[in-house]
Amino acid sequence: MNKNPLVSVIVPIYGVEPYIEKCARSLFEQSLENMEFIFVNDCTPDKSVEILRQVIEDYPRRYLQIQIIEHEENRGLAMARNSGLLIAKGEYIIHCDSDDWVEREMYEKMIKKAFDDKADIVGCDFYYDYVDRLVIHRQHFPNDNIQCIVELLEGKLHGSMCNKLINRKLYSLGHVRFFDGINMWEDIVAIISLCFYAGKIAYVSQPFYHYVQYNSASIIRDVTTKQMDDMIYACRNIESFFVQNNSFDKFKFHFISLVLGVKFYLVLREEVRDYNRFHCLWPEID
Repeated sequence: MNKNPLVSVIVPIYGVEPYIEKCARSLFEQSLENMEFIFVNDCTPDKSVEILRQVIEDYPRRYLQIQIIEHEENRGLAMARNSGLLIAKGEYIIHCDSDDWVEREMYEKMIKKAFDDKADIVGCDFYYDYVDRLVIHRQHFPNDNIQCIVELLEGKLHGSMCNKLINRKLYSLGHVRFFDGINMWEDIVAIISLCFYAGKIAYVSQPFYHYVQYNSASIIRDVTTKQMDDMIYACRNIESFFVQNNSFDKFKFHFISLVLGVKFYLVLREEVRDYNRFHCLWPEID
């Protein structure tokens, strides 16, 4: 195993049998050589890991760069990410969802930007992959970490960890981890904390990451009561983080934008509609 990789990619695996091969091949065929790949098997009930092991056989030069962590029980997306973080040795860390895939030069170009700009965080554009088309989403990351947080709260920047290369020291500096049991918006809590501790933030204006939109089993397809609970819990943790760091007044107006988005789920989405809960959540902003 490479002791000093430039980039660690953390890939949770659960129920992605139709997608894992394309994901894994897109990772192993990266133009950047000095990498490590950490797959976390969260007790997937299908043949995802069996397929992954078959794909690995086609890339012997990557063999020593690959680790597969086996959870003894299903612990959820957040804890799968944490398991990867515990052993990641890369100077920079990025996450990849196992039903998505990436362009061949993604990590080489992002790490080059990180070194050229001496940046703690590097973001890029991404695609939404539909069955019949690709849609590019531009991100335009600001260099300033405070403005980056503002745009995350307002939804101008996607909260995902998968299009953001993060200096590993930020995770230690802020003791940043993903919350156990939270599988919806676990990433936006983490990225806001990481941005808070970041120095310079850089941006590569190219779409490298492919968010697959035709996975019917994806967590983002429908909103359940549990996912609603997760989003509310995420908001409360962001609020607590700002308060603990004496920054709530600085971000209060923008935090309200995030909360209103969550509250309106309770009105607009029939499957979780709850008018009483709508009025009880942060009633002061109604």
